[in-house]
Amino acid sequence: MKKWERIVDRLITDSIGDGDVSHLPGAGKKLSLKDDSSTPGELRAAFKIMQDHNVTPEWIEVGVRLEQMESALRSQIETRARRYLSEKNSIAADQAARGESSWKGYIEKFRDRIERYNRDVLLYNLKLPVGISHRQTLNAEALIQRALRKEAET
Repeated sequence: MKKWERIVDRLITDSIGDGDVSHLPGAGKKLSLKDDSSTPGELRAAFKIMQDHNVTPEWIEVGVRLEQMESALRSQIETRARRYLSEKNSIAADQAARGESSWKGYIEKFRDRIERYNRDVLLYNLKLPVGISHRQTLNAEALIQRALRKEAET
């Protein structure tokens, strides 16, 4: 905690300079540190300051973006699988052929997107602080097969 206190004190001193800050909201009041059992005690003050100033560590922002990307990828493959199976089961042969061609093109692009996503996951995992669980990479083939099975059952 002493290390953080020195850093925070130096930052406060640098920010204040010779100016009077007694007029600022919360001046002279103790920081209210919420009881967060998952945050080590020596980091709570730093996290509180970051939270008060809407500062988010990059790895958290990247993690949120990866969650959104994963959700979108899963949703997209299910939607396309539904469309593919509908076209494949179509009575019109030309529609079924177009559907097959469209599906193959989509799958190629989907695999590329999964590959890019997995690269981003690996880079994210390298930046994580110790003790934070790593994100798992996605298996394109498993997602494709799962989406096809799910849509075939409905």
